[in-house]
Amino acid sequence: MGASADEIANRPEAPHVQRTRYAVLYDAQCEICQACVSWLKVLDHQNKTYSLPISTEALAAIDSRLNLEECLQQLHVVTREGAIVVGWDAVACLARLFPPTWLIGALSQHFPLRGVGRSTYRFVAANRYALSKCRGGACRVVKPETVRRQARLRAFWSCYTLGFFLRLPLIVWAAVSTAGLRVSLFARTYHKRLELFDGKLTILFLNGLLPNAVPILFGELFTTVVYDGVAVDPGSPKMRRSRARHLHRWKPKISKIVATHAHEEHIGNLNWLSTLANAPIYVSKTTAEFLTPFKKLPWVRAAIIGQPPNLEQPYSSLGETLETSSGQLLVIATPGHCDDHVALYDAKEKVLLAGDAFMGLTSRRRILTWIAESGSPAWSG
Repeated sequence: MGASADEIANRPEAPHVQRTRYAVLYDAQCEICQACVSWLKVLDHQNKTYSLPISTEALAAIDSRLNLEECLQQLHVVTREGAIVVGWDAVACLARLFPPTWLIGALSQHFPLRGVGRSTYRFVAANRYALSKCRGGACRVVKPETVRRQARLRAFWSCYTLGFFLRLPLIVWAAVSTAGLRVSLFARTYHKRLELFDGKLTILFLNGLLPNAVPILFGELFTTVVYDGVAVDPGSPKMRRSRARHLHRWKPKISKIVATHAHEEHIGNLNWLSTLANAPIYVSKTTAEFLTPFKKLPWVRAAIIGQPPNLEQPYSSLGETLETSSGQLLVIATPGHCDDHVALYDAKEKVLLAGDAFMGLTSRRRILTWIAESGSPAWSG
């Protein structure tokens, strides 16, 4: 299994350097090592450690006593005091750093757990590279044929499966906590209205029986924005009752209706809201082409979000600016999320109505570059 911790620590070239964190050196090609590092990152809330994949450059930068072949054979940890701990002792050392695992780490240094731990660690380390194709750092240490001949377990069970089961609690916890956050956010915004800038900007959270599955499962909330009298993206037909409820309770003054792009959750209520509010519709020329007629949606999207009707006259094409009740919005073409996407920007208030543009990297860059080049003193990258 290579040199022991005492042998490494007693090497004459050992530097005496005080470190602020523990350095954890692991084999990035090993499934088990990757899984253990994942657990370490979850436990290390106070940033006591940092993990580095093993390489000649990394070892030389951390400590001259470290040897590539020895590090590939078992875990090496360099403590804050400059001591090097290896194998099971390194695992126990890391465990003692965190309250949830402190007791395990403390007991692992005493009989009989220390002996059991070391034996188990040696067994796993010896079998983790039992691979029919040369995967893992051991290929750089010894011949693959030697590794296969000496390994006691087949690769699938010793490496991939064990690594998966080590990660499984983290995967389940991440899925459960993420689902909890999505449900919590949906519950906190259900039927809600958010007003900003003394009521100049209002965000209406929309819902519907089947559309509600989207924010719960995927985290995407459906909203309509009303900015200085301009209603932006009034939602889909299956969110119409929610939109009508907001209008009945709030009774806003809507002077114009705009769609940022031609996706069904944004444009399904254009003509309906135009008639209800007696306000004109503005869309880009490309969006108008998509909406006259509107394509037939796949049945799943039509069932959940709703099939929008065709855009009907009268409607107007967006120009370079759009007048609001007290100012104007600049119209910025932001293709990326889709070809017809536009964003609306109030240069005076420094407010950007981005639609779904921030879902696409190209559109984000286009918007941020445009704002930065506008010379706005309030803009900072």
